Amino acid sequence: MPLFPAVLSGLLLLLAGCASQPPEPPAAPPALEQQPAVEGKLLHELSGTLIGAPAGAEVELALLDVDHEQPDRLLANVKLNGRGTDLPFILSFNPETFAKSQRVELRGRVTQSGQLIMRLPARQIRSSASQALGPLRLEQAP
Repeated sequence: MPLFPAVLSGLLLLLAGCASQPPEPPAAPPALEQQPAVEGKLLHELSGTLIGAPAGAEVELALLDVDHEQPDRLLANVKLNGRGTDLPFILSFNPETFAKSQRVELRGRVTQSGQLIMRLPARQIRSSASQALGPLRLEQAP
């Protein structure tokens, strides 16, 4: 009969485990805002990856309103530090300013020790919607 007390204590432990409160389901992640907002206005984004930025270089991307009769107008910009590997970026902009523009371009430049060493060829952006541009290759500056 020494087996009976062991089985009885095992059943009691099993019942005690079943009687405890079930674990709470994991909390749902907070609802993520689709796009960032600044001063109550929704912003749209251009995202992608820059290929070729050397480590320690300063990378600047700019979204410009290009009008051949007027000076270029800056719509948005972002500065990043090169890592020597592919460099992901997100450039947020107000779509309302974009809509007033005739031609919008994404341009980029890479400087190191104050010298222009690389550039991103101008890329026309035709829509004010958020866009994933994918990998963009930097070129050596002339």
